[in-house]
Amino acid sequence: MPDTPPAMLEELARHWRGLLITGLVFVLLGTFGIGAVGLFTLIGVFWVGGLLLLGGVIQILQAFRTATLSRSLPFLILGLLYALLGGYVMANPVVSAGALTLIIAVAIAITSVFRLFIAWHARGGANVFLLIVSAVIGLALSGMIFAQWPQSGEWVVGLFLAIELLMNGWMLVMVALAARRYH
Repeated sequence: MPDTPPAMLEELARHWRGLLITGLVFVLLGTFGIGAVGLFTLIGVFWVGGLLLLGGVIQILQAFRTATLSRSLPFLILGLLYALLGGYVMANPVVSAGALTLIIAVAIAITSVFRLFIAWHARGGANVFLLIVSAVIGLALSGMIFAQWPQSGEWVVGLFLAIELLMNGWMLVMVALAARRYH
């Protein structure tokens, strides 16, 4: 153990127990989510819809703070579009989950193609093999999502949300345990 802890760990050392508890709660939520991907998909879709709706309402309110219609109209239209999209997402969660799943699959596929492109241009360099492996796994994952669509819309969002909760939880646990050494 170094004599002088990193600044972040030194600060976190005073609160390592709270960080550990937070991490364990995230791990439990993620573990529950793995077993309830359908429920977590609905939660994720309602979360996205709620954020769109809230953002739209805030933008509509902001548009009415502008004195002239010509200056506020674009903000009002955008706010209405956000609010309508948020309302649609919340009113049609199954269709919205399918759409979000397609967006996720396309994003994974595009990212994977870019990783292959980067690997091609970095050939001969260090860790290029890892880029290729990452790209191939991403292409396989997006292929599986596309192959099972629209049924994959029932589980992809929830599974990814659960995995994110698990990963964040374990990261918090590891940081808390590292910070505890400096307490």
